[in-house]
Amino acid sequence: MRRARREANARHQRSPEGVRFDTNSYSVPPAHVLDTLTLTADDRRVRLLDAAGAVLADHARSWGRRQTIELPEHRQAILAQKRGARESKGRDRLCAAAPEIIRLFERWLEMGCNVGSMTSRTLVLLDLYGHDLFAAAVRDVLARGTWDIGAISQLCEQRRLSASRPVPVAISLGAHVPERDVIPHALESYDALRRR
Repeated sequence: MRRARREANARHQRSPEGVRFDTNSYSVPPAHVLDTLTLTADDRRVRLLDAAGAVLADHARSWGRRQTIELPEHRQAILAQKRGARESKGRDRLCAAAPEIIRLFERWLEMGCNVGSMTSRTLVLLDLYGHDLFAAAVRDVLARGTWDIGAISQLCEQRRLSASRPVPVAISLGAHVPERDVIPHALESYDALRRR
């Protein structure tokens, strides 16, 4: 049995998913993600060792190409860390508007989605449709067992139509535009200007 031993260099052989070996990515325990590890591989196993030689991860070797091989305990540790991390302001706003949305965040983490991107896209819907329509759409999406932002958008729009609310328009003014109140006035003054 041929045995290969490679040093996993933190800069060159690491990927966001873990340690790369033969085009595949093998998960690393989150506590050791920044450590320099030793990778040993044979025909059946890929092992990651710490500096003292203790086995940190033991994976079945994959002969596929560009696969992500992940141990369930590594995924669970990542999820626990993310849940324990300080919630971002965007997540706080979404949770305040629709507390049930935390289940969507968990689903996005499990699916490996970019939670930051999903949060910012969902915040756009909250800002466009308001708290009540948004919260109702989130409840509907969860009841249907989906996690897609497009579904939330469609449900927000359906609820807006049934409530006969105006079409939401996102207006983004640059930082150079000062916030001002516009005081309406009588439009007859325009007619007077036209007559001159």
